Amino acid sequence: MRPGPVLMMVLALMAGCARNPGGAGRAPVTPAEAAAIAERAEASFTTDNVDAIMSQYAEGAMMIDASNPTPSTDRKVQTGWARAFASMKPSDYHVPDRHIQIVGPDAFISSGTEMFTIEAGAARPTISARFTDVFQRQRNGSWKIVHEHVSMPPTPTGKP
Repeated sequence: MRPGPVLMMVLALMAGCARNPGGAGRAPVTPAEAAAIAERAEASFTTDNVDAIMSQYAEGAMMIDASNPTPSTDRKVQTGWARAFASMKPSDYHVPDRHIQIVGPDAFISSGTEMFTIEAGAARPTISARFTDVFQRQRNGSWKIVHEHVSMPPTPTGKP
């Protein structure tokens, strides 16, 4: 028995949804769109608003924080990390060397070096950290970070 044209069309649509689960009917993300999405998410990092920061992350996101030894998917732990970050009053956040990698129609990686100034008395030091954020389009069309890894750059050889 040969499948009918309706069955073939349904199977083709299902295959398309499997390849593009969150964005059925949506155009694949472009590098320019991905950079704009990443920049919008990062804009929340200096708002001093923990809820705004956490709204950039998907439920169940894996986060690896530079100042904590254990990765976490626990939203309460991650919110504590965001609260600690916000308490430093970061400002002047920028990414001088962003690299965007499109990994599918509904996913991309933004990585590079993030730089920001923190309020620490009169000193106001500038911090530099390496980061990798994996963004995924959600079923409602929004973009969320589903994996984040932040680490401090290694010190030059021979220096503590």
